[in-house]
Amino acid sequence: MKLQEILDEIAEKYPHDMSNDSVIRKINLVQNELFRTTFLVKTMAMYNIQKDVFAYTLPFPRTSLSSVIVDGRPYNYQDSKRESNNPFYYFVGDKGLGINPTPDKDIESGLALFYTKSPKQLTDVDKTVVPELDPDFHLLLVYGALAQITESFNDVAMINNFTNKYNGLIQEFQKANDETPDYPVIEDVMGVW
Repeated sequence: MKLQEILDEIAEKYPHDMSNDSVIRKINLVQNELFRTTFLVKTMAMYNIQKDVFAYTLPFPRTSLSSVIVDGRPYNYQDSKRESNNPFYYFVGDKGLGINPTPDKDIESGLALFYTKSPKQLTDVDKTVVPELDPDFHLLLVYGALAQITESFNDVAMINNFTNKYNGLIQEFQKANDETPDYPVIEDVMGVW
């Protein structure tokens, strides 16, 4: 569904007088939460390591970072104020990542950052954009936003209604993405098979 279709669906299910900006802000909040908790997409960014450069700018929120590999070697997080004989990474301000020890040579694509992807934020400027969430589950954005809209109007019955529908879709999403087989698996403990 395109953003305009999501806005139309929300207005049809619960007529309201909120501005598109307000509704889109709620859709973005739901989308951000889904990407942070349920719809986890792991991705990677590569950097060239430069001699004598210890800090690199993160292209994503630092809370999304899951692991750091420097020249093929995993680095663990550590506060930069602590002494250590092991290499480590640390944060510099809100957008920086520091590596210790400071590199002594240039290494092409030597810094790999693995992180959880954040969704592109939707705006009122382009309502033809399709959210990055799995298209089969765009109704999550509809019902999640509706739960917040009805909360603004203190409509308890509709809050419960839309929250139940939202939670049901979350369960469907998790079931659809469950990698555990739904059949018994026979373990080969003897190494015969």
